[in-house]
Order: sequence, then structure tokens, then C-alpha cells
Amino acid sequence: MLRPRFLAIVIAALFLNASSFAGTKYAVGTCRPSLPSYTTISQAVSGVPSGSTVLVCPGNYPEQILIAQPLTLEGVQSGGSGAAVVVVPPGGLVQYAGAGFYYQILVQTTGPVDIRNLAVDGTGGSSPAGTQVGVVGIFYLNSSGTVSHVSARNQTDAASGGQGDGIVALAVRKQAAAAGPTVTIQDNVVRGFDGTGIFAVGGTSLTANIKGNTVYSTAPTLNPISVNGIYVEGATATVESNAITGGGSLYSGLYLEYSAATVMSNTISVIGAGTGVNVLAGSNSIHENRIDAGGQTGVSLSLLGTGSLVQRNRISNSSTAVYGCGSEPASGFTVTGNTITDAAIGVQMRTGNTSAPNQFFATATPVAACP
Repeated sequence: MLRPRFLAIVIAALFLNASSFAGTKYAVGTCRPSLPSYTTISQAVSGVPSGSTVLVCPGNYPEQILIAQPLTLEGVQSGGSGAAVVVVPPGGLVQYAGAGFYYQILVQTTGPVDIRNLAVDGTGGSSPAGTQVGVVGIFYLNSSGTVSHVSARNQTDAASGGQGDGIVALAVRKQAAAAGPTVTIQDNVVRGFDGTGIFAVGGTSLTANIKGNTVYSTAPTLNPISVNGIYVEGATATVESNAITGGGSLYSGLYLEYSAATVMSNTISVIGAGTGVNVLAGSNSIHENRIDAGGQTGVSLSLLGTGSLVQRNRISNSSTAVYGCGSEPASGFTVTGNTITDAAIGVQMRTGNTSAPNQFFATATPVAACP
């Protein structure tokens, strides 16, 4: 049985510990008068102790924000007021010297940073003409954390040829630790971009969890390379339950390049022109997705797919549902168990792949040889 004095000391210690945790919340704005407050988000994220939570009151915040320590940045509702919105400063965006891009929120720290319930609007943030680098809404550079319930919108960049990106996670090979960062991008809305909606690139040193997002772009194809809903390059990724819609002559709803990705339960819709899923090599499992190809190619496969599966997908309204005959033809892919409806050609692949059995409905030519 604890002695009364010792019990009092334990209670006091617990009280002090609880008080220290309560003191880790700070506000930006005046909607939380009981908390220490800052005028700008930039002042808050650089001034609070590591691990704090920064609550951002409703309103527009015209600033570029660099987060260089672990913390949580969260927009709050107050009395029915609107959202907390990060907008482009009156003087425009300043280029980040370390990677060349024009960011709105940049995360660069060894500890986790969580961002939620904010809007990041890139209207008016185009980079100077001829720079060939783009505007990025939220950029995680060699950093871990979670982006959730965020609206990343209007990251367009006509001056540089169309390279505006909504949310980017990048692990640079020469800088990333052996284990690499982990970034979760979940339950966000990404729209109005003209480069890539969600971009995860890491040379196998990045783990990305991309789930439950709505990604929408019908911007004209200005980018000389491509426009993509979700793009995974060289990373280990889970891409699940996203709704991806868009179109354009160089558009891909989902682009996988030398990645190791599990892609499942997504709904991908192509409008006018483009490709539903574009796979360039790697070890990927693409299964149980719904792909409306909008009269275009449902799934395009290229180069060596090391153990890659295209399985149990429902592909509709396509010129070719699964195509592997391009200038860099596919090999090593297994395409089985898919349900293909309303296609001119169902599956068109070279030898070196497994492409049966699949089910075909209202399809003119179920299986065709490459030209």
C-alpha cells in the first residue's frame, strides 16, 4: 500500500506531466484564446517546441511555409467559419534552392510531420517563364508524416509548360537514410493541377501509402512530359481506394515507373484522351480496380515486369483494354482474371507474358497479336 506522502508525489508528477502535454498546443489566429498564439503559420512552425500541435484558425494565409521540425499542423473550424487556406503571397512564390521548385508548404525534417484539415491553393503561383520547374502545394523532402483531409488545388504552372503538382513525397537517393521515410497521403482532394496530382518518388527508399484520395484534373496538356493523377516512381507504395479522374493527350490516371506497388480497389476514369494505368517495369500488383478508359487504353504495360500482376480488374469502354506492344514492349507480366467489357481489343501482348484466362463481354476482338 502506498504511503500518503508518496502517493501525493506520484499524483503531482502525473499532474505536471499532463500539464506539459496540454501546453504543446498553439494557435495561429485568435479563434483559440486559451492557447499561446502566432500571427502567421510560418512564425508558429518555427517557434513552437518540437512535437507540438499548431492549430490554424479559419482564414487566408498568404505565405510560404517551411517546416523543419516534427509537429502537427491542423486547420480548425470555429463557430461555423470557413477553412484555413494557405494562398500564394502577393509577391509570388520563392524558389527553393535545395531542389529548384516553388513550394507552398515544404516539409524537411527527420521527425514526422502531420498536416490535416487545411486547404492549399496555388492560384497565382506560377513560376517564371522558361524555368522548367513547377509549383508544388505540399512537398515532403526526405521526411515522414501524414497528409490527410487536405484540399490541394490549383497548382498550375503555364509559364513553365505545365508542371504544377498537388502533393509530392520525395526521398533523394544520396540523402535518404537506409530505412527511408514513410509518407501517408490519405483522404485528400487534389484538383486543378497540370502536372501530377500525387507524386511519390524515392528510388526504393520511400514508402508511400496513398489511400482514399479524390484526384481530379482535366487541365489542358501543357506539360511536355505528361499529366498524371497519381505517379509512383521507384518507391514501395500502396495505392488503394482512390478516385482518379482526368484526361489529356499525355494523361495517365495512374503511372507506375520501376516501382513496387500494390494497387487495389481504385476507380479510374479517363475523360476524352489518355490512359487509365501506365506501367513501366517494376514489381507491381494491380488488382480489383475499376477502370473506365473513356474509349482509350485501359492498362498499358512496358519493359520488364518482375512478378507484376494485372488481375481481377474490371476494364470498360476501351480501344484496347490491356496493351503491351509499344516501342518498349512488355515482358514478364501476368494478366489474368480480368473482366473486360466494351472493348475494340481486349488483350494485346507479345510472348513472354501470361495473358489468360480473362473474361470478355461485348468485345470485338478478345485477344490480338502485336503488329
